[in-house]
Amino acid sequence: MMNTSELDKYKVDHLFLLIGENPLPNYVATRMLLKDGGTVYLVHSTDTASQADCIKRRLASITIQTISLGNKEANSNFIWNTIKNKVEDIAKTNPEQKFGLNYTGGTKAMSVHSYRAFLDASGVNAPLFSYLDARSLKMVIDREDNSPQSEPIKEKVKLEELFKLHDLPWKENKKPSDRPVLPDAAKEFLDAYLSVTPKNTDSIGEQWWKWCKEMLHLKTKDKYGFWHDETELLKVKGISLDGAPEKIKQVLQKYQMLNFNNELCLQASKDKGFSSLSDVCSWLSGIWLEHYVLHQIQNISEQFPDIHESAMSFHIDDPDNTDDKYDRFEFDVAFMRDYQLFALSCTTAHDKATCKQKLFEAHLRAKQLGGDEARVALVCLYNNPDRIKRDLEATVRDKKIAVFGCNDLKSKKFAKKMTQWIRENSPQN
Repeated sequence: MMNTSELDKYKVDHLFLLIGENPLPNYVATRMLLKDGGTVYLVHSTDTASQADCIKRRLASITIQTISLGNKEANSNFIWNTIKNKVEDIAKTNPEQKFGLNYTGGTKAMSVHSYRAFLDASGVNAPLFSYLDARSLKMVIDREDNSPQSEPIKEKVKLEELFKLHDLPWKENKKPSDRPVLPDAAKEFLDAYLSVTPKNTDSIGEQWWKWCKEMLHLKTKDKYGFWHDETELLKVKGISLDGAPEKIKQVLQKYQMLNFNNELCLQASKDKGFSSLSDVCSWLSGIWLEHYVLHQIQNISEQFPDIHESAMSFHIDDPDNTDDKYDRFEFDVAFMRDYQLFALSCTTAHDKATCKQKLFEAHLRAKQLGGDEARVALVCLYNNPDRIKRDLEATVRDKKIAVFGCNDLKSKKFAKKMTQWIRENSPQN
């Protein structure tokens, strides 16, 4: 691996980027390959104009020009002429400056004919060609009369920046949290869920979910299934735990979430670190698993210095719906390893259909955000996780998916399997 000063020789004054559906590779290429004071040229089609606009907004401190190919992204002669003429015009007034083309994005025709245009352009000396290899997580730099040079990508991309690159800001009043609440209590909830109950008896999870629907939700949700606002929730003084499983009651009592009548007390629970009463209700209704998973991830991250951020509960604004209760979509737990997204969907469900749907949705969103480099996992209580994994692999052809089922979730085993999954998806040497 080259040090920073050695990598500087691959930086250019004029960097041309071919814009595809995912702006992340272009964003990374700019930060890695552009000289200070250099100019970026975003070559896009009509279909990728919005992606070019996103990149331009996120790189506002850099000089950026856009080059539109309109609907001619497959027209070889038009692409060649457009790029060649632009490069030659710049070279006339900047004959000593370095040029580069990163062809990670765009169509195949755009890559081939832009590359050819650079080679044919007069006045350009030894242009730098590069692409981001999603399989190895490296920037590959073509070198004249030599083998390509692969450079590990150490650019760190924040979660908020990643979402904004796709014009997906999260809600200001529901920002993601990087602080799991009551993780020890969540672990004890998990232990209770995984405990064995007598034959022909509902599991602890089923018993607790029945109580949530019949008691908790009856007092805390409106007729549309949304949590009441905080003013209404403050009026809820206590909720009877009749019908709740004894093991869960013991956890609630241990962590002082009950009132003097041994009823659930939302305010006492909120004082344990929750930002709102509705967050308490969500935690009790199953979001405790997200808190458990985030806590585990943050402990594991100590082994991986390049994991620089992790968070949970992403609520993405829906610009088409003015009612703040609605999300465009939700994201459970995510962490960033340099510029690579790891996304985990969490559910206390134990049926195959629900688990499979959660994994499919997470895969769709993660690939939308993080591209081919993104890695996706499901954390669930289904007892045959390999079956879900095989089913989705056959659908989406992604062998990097992981599914953690009920037999994988005890803290030591989960940490071991999660660590193994992260290591398997490390940049290739």
